[in-house]
Amino acid sequence: MKTKQKFSLTLILIIGIVAILSACSQSALSPNNKVTFTVNGEKVKQAPVLTVDQGEPMVPAAFLESTFKVKLEWALKQDNGNNGVFYSNQVAVLMYHDISNDPSKEKSAISDKQFEEQMELLKTNGFHVITIKQYADFILRDGTVPDNAVLLTFDDGYESFYTDAYPILKRYGYPAVNFVIVSSVGGKHNGVPKMTWDQMREMQKSGMDFHNHTYNLHRYGAMREDGLTKPVLTRKQYFKDQKRMETDAEYTARITNDLTEAERILKQELHNSMSVLAFPYGAYNDEALAIMKKLGIELSFTVKEGINGKGQTNGYRVNGAKHGESSKQLIEKLKGLTVEDGEVKVFLNGKEADFTSLKPMKRKEGVMIPLRDFCKMNNMKLDWNSKKNRIAIDT
Repeated sequence: MKTKQKFSLTLILIIGIVAILSACSQSALSPNNKVTFTVNGEKVKQAPVLTVDQGEPMVPAAFLESTFKVKLEWALKQDNGNNGVFYSNQVAVLMYHDISNDPSKEKSAISDKQFEEQMELLKTNGFHVITIKQYADFILRDGTVPDNAVLLTFDDGYESFYTDAYPILKRYGYPAVNFVIVSSVGGKHNGVPKMTWDQMREMQKSGMDFHNHTYNLHRYGAMREDGLTKPVLTRKQYFKDQKRMETDAEYTARITNDLTEAERILKQELHNSMSVLAFPYGAYNDEALAIMKKLGIELSFTVKEGINGKGQTNGYRVNGAKHGESSKQLIEKLKGLTVEDGEVKVFLNGKEADFTSLKPMKRKEGVMIPLRDFCKMNNMKLDWNSKKNRIAIDT
């Protein structure tokens, strides 16, 4: 009996030690244990999510791209034997704006050549493009979607959707939805033309849908006396002539009236049977969500990256026109949306990077890059003080 007890205690002790070592080898620093991150002596205003693996810091690829102006692309190293099924009972939503071969016109634009390349890759990689109605039935009710389901969305109502995207979509038999700024229909934005109602009605016959991007709230406005501007949908406005802030009641009435007017005109012109909203700039708050619900707008979309399952009424989207991202990289991103822990290949400025100490990983925080190797590749000096939670980089 004593021998059995000793064995049990020994086993428990071993399991405890293994658990502790595992936790130490890979951990994320807690919110209360913030890291001080400086570059060339200047403190980074918004420090990245930091994980520590085998005592070494790892940071998101997106942070390194924006901070050091490099291009980081990645691909999953293996498909884990999924037989071409990357996700089930979920929908990835792609987001586009303008189609243009002149990026200076609109920073969020994509060329017609790259857009068609993406549509072809969706087809050859086994993705299935669905309608906004299929999406709504799946999110809100008992509807089903195919494996690797994708919804194609466009924002702002640019005429290039009619002249450039629509012919490509028809060739592939793909439906799509465009969220239009209702007050600008038939007009121009910085010289770039917008679609007309007649063009939208023509495209409806071929499976295209058109929904709400507000009537006239797709803009920034003054929120303070000093002139600071923010998206007007989510912030109370400052009335300079009256030297006062908008009241709660005025804010609620403004948002309600705008969305009501947009829905009224959309139903009048297009006979929409349901209401869907894409938030301008992806910005929303609890008040806007409550107003939307009162008006019977059942679904909305942000610009936050992710994938959507049942009940996700405020949907995530993936930017299909990210500057510097290849079509192949976008497809790999879609394949890995549900992967929270997998090794990836990383390409730095177009060339595969060789990581020697640790391997880059796809985790729930994003694609995490070993910081020490990244600094070596870019001839940067890294000072990592784990005891003081301090990282300093000199370029």
